Amino acid sequence: MFRKLPVIGHRIGLGDLFVALFSRNAKSEFAQALRAFFNTPYVFLTNTGIASFYLILLSLRKLSVKTEVILPCYTAPSLVVAVKKAGLTPVLCDISLRDFNADLQDLLRRINPNTLCVVIVHMFGIPFNGISGLKKNIPGDCFIIEDCAQAFGSKIEGKAVGTFGDFNFCSFNRGKNLPTYDGGCAVTYDKKLALEFEAQMLKFPAPSIGYRLGLVIKLFALLFAFKPWCYGIFYFLIKYFKENTVPTDLQVTHTTSFQSGVGYALLKRSGDCFEKRFRNGLYLIGALRGIKGLVVLDIAETLTPVFNRLPIIFEDEVELEKACALLEKNGIESSQLYLKPLHHIFDLGYKEHEFPNAVYLAKHLLTLPVHPLVEAKDMDVMVKAIKDAVKD
Repeated sequence: MFRKLPVIGHRIGLGDLFVALFSRNAKSEFAQALRAFFNTPYVFLTNTGIASFYLILLSLRKLSVKTEVILPCYTAPSLVVAVKKAGLTPVLCDISLRDFNADLQDLLRRINPNTLCVVIVHMFGIPFNGISGLKKNIPGDCFIIEDCAQAFGSKIEGKAVGTFGDFNFCSFNRGKNLPTYDGGCAVTYDKKLALEFEAQMLKFPAPSIGYRLGLVIKLFALLFAFKPWCYGIFYFLIKYFKENTVPTDLQVTHTTSFQSGVGYALLKRSGDCFEKRFRNGLYLIGALRGIKGLVVLDIAETLTPVFNRLPIIFEDEVELEKACALLEKNGIESSQLYLKPLHHIFDLGYKEHEFPNAVYLAKHLLTLPVHPLVEAKDMDVMVKAIKDAVKD
């Protein structure tokens, strides 16, 4: 079988790329569209989401002498890299196995007089459901940063994630909900924070010509790589471009006009893509709920997740491995995402057994594709493969 459904994907057309190539005002159009999306005058475009996060931290350092940044223990390792590069100290909290986001009570226990900010990660596109409780209990001089890298388009009580924090950032990387291969943005509603961020951005260069040309080539390649038949045929090459190593540094530049043009084109029709991710996720949750040995999400009525991937927990690690093999055999790519919690990747002064929920999730998690290229027949194949993996 040559057809192979990638775990990440999006509907990108040739027209999107050609229009972006010849757009004259792509950066301003994309930035303005994002300002309208988040209903704020302060949106800044960068080369990656993690670059946006790093610049946010540099901005906050100018406004406070505090040095600790609280992060959930199960999230992207690049967040720790950014915190350390900014000269700050990462402090971890455990996650909840109900929604895989930060455990609110454990998070609140970690806040102390030296806490600069709390980073709320909306993992897998699932909004953090404790944002109101956090705001009620957090000190007034402690900032909230929303990490919307996997959750662009998700909502809490009808309001977009990225509109609740003091500073928020999104990623437009190739595996995200609005993929321009690389790219990111920072969002704030505070003029003082915006001015400081803008000052930090001025210290970093525009992208090189080589980077710009490489990005055009990569995006055209991504257009075809997302298609299941192309992905299957050329997987022997594509697999070498997957990100499997822990980052050790990050680079900061401005975004390119081409990226912005692609982002603007995708954003204009993002509603249908967001709805498809949401509906695909709900279908799989409903089909997998109640299966012995499997734990699936309970989505609160106040949340509208635009799933980046659908997370499920296998109580038995052997059954998880069987499910991966059966999905692969049937042309469906799945992923365990982050194989270790942060305190097992970095030496942050914690003991190995701390943060038990994050440790458990890393060993028992499997994520499934729910992007707009996933068809009903694909989801039925996923359900059957998983049922076959866990049946007695």
